[in-house]
Amino acid sequence: MLRRFFLIIFFSGLTLIAYNQTHNLEFYLNKGIHNSPLLNDYKNQISSSLADSLIIRAAKKPLIQGKSQLLYSPAYHNFGYDEVITDLGNYSAVVGVSQNIFNKKELSNKYNTVNLQKQLVNNSSLISANELNRLITEQYLTAYSGYCDLNFNKSFLELFKKENEIVKQYVNNGVYKQTDYLALLVETQSQEILVRQLESQYRKDLSSLNQLCGINDSVRYELVGPELKVKGNPDISKSPAYLHYKIDSIRIENEKMAIDIRYKPKVNWFADAGFLTSNPWNFYRHFGYSAGVGLNLPIYDGKQKGIEKQKLEFDQNTRLTYEDTYRKQYFQKIQQLTSELKALNDMSARMDDQLNTSNQLVKALKDQLEAGFIQTTEYINAIKNYKNINRNINLINVQKLQVINEMNFLLTQ
Repeated sequence: MLRRFFLIIFFSGLTLIAYNQTHNLEFYLNKGIHNSPLLNDYKNQISSSLADSLIIRAAKKPLIQGKSQLLYSPAYHNFGYDEVITDLGNYSAVVGVSQNIFNKKELSNKYNTVNLQKQLVNNSSLISANELNRLITEQYLTAYSGYCDLNFNKSFLELFKKENEIVKQYVNNGVYKQTDYLALLVETQSQEILVRQLESQYRKDLSSLNQLCGINDSVRYELVGPELKVKGNPDISKSPAYLHYKIDSIRIENEKMAIDIRYKPKVNWFADAGFLTSNPWNFYRHFGYSAGVGLNLPIYDGKQKGIEKQKLEFDQNTRLTYEDTYRKQYFQKIQQLTSELKALNDMSARMDDQLNTSNQLVKALKDQLEAGFIQTTEYINAIKNYKNINRNINLINVQKLQVINEMNFLLTQ
């Protein structure tokens, strides 16, 4: 029994410690980037592009192959292939070597293809990382807003409970009516329900944040207020999304060049050494070697070259349309968010003044309530008004951070 008691105390202590732990936005951003399967996939693709470069480099070297053939063609009476052609058989075992020459442009084009693919993957990784950061920050702000709302309403619940005791004593002393106490009690009960609802919502928001970051943890942590600032000035030339269009343009031109190279003459040299004979019993008398040069010259392909280039032109025109649309939307969005942030800052300053005035009124009415000079309804109405103002300020502050988050996404996107 004693052991069970200590275990309960021990695990209760762990729970209290866990609830007092805090996490900030940076923690969730780092976890999200580290646990993202998509970003890990991009890393592997970049590593794979290095292997592609090594394959191209290896293809520059001579290709050595071992070739062997044992061919028997029987002929007797009026059956069999013509002996003049087959010699009744063909037996060979040679080692051959070949290598393409005068192909420096082709190899350069292949290296460019691999390099462009690497740039596209790396740029896509940046875009995905920025998008993930935006989503995590957005969810963190949602959870943090609920966390602030929860703590704020908890503090008022404690205040209501204290006022209940005071008003109850006044009712017993005949200063206040029973209805005054009941009105305050109903408000306190409503506040308790609200706090429970906010706690449930906060757990849900925190769980969504953990899922988004790939964190398997059900402990409720306290969130630290995020400090978000606008990252620099708009510069579309540094935007990964805009760079994606530029890299894609270079890729299309590189593919055009690859088509031209494919239709150029190709020269290769080859050589082999071994034995080649029609009589397997005296193969040792027929060792030798051969060497030569090959030429491949495309003459006519049914106008495929022109059709392939025309397809690439269509791709280029489509890309230009998307690029132009993105440029227009980029600056329009920046202008819209800048105006929205300015309006929210102005509204926040005005509401801060309103909150200060409301706070003074609540304090004054609290003193009068405890002195028995006013009815509880006046105090309750003042509290409700103060809570609404504070909640609106909380929402505006979160909206400001969300706007900054969107602006930073554009500035890094």
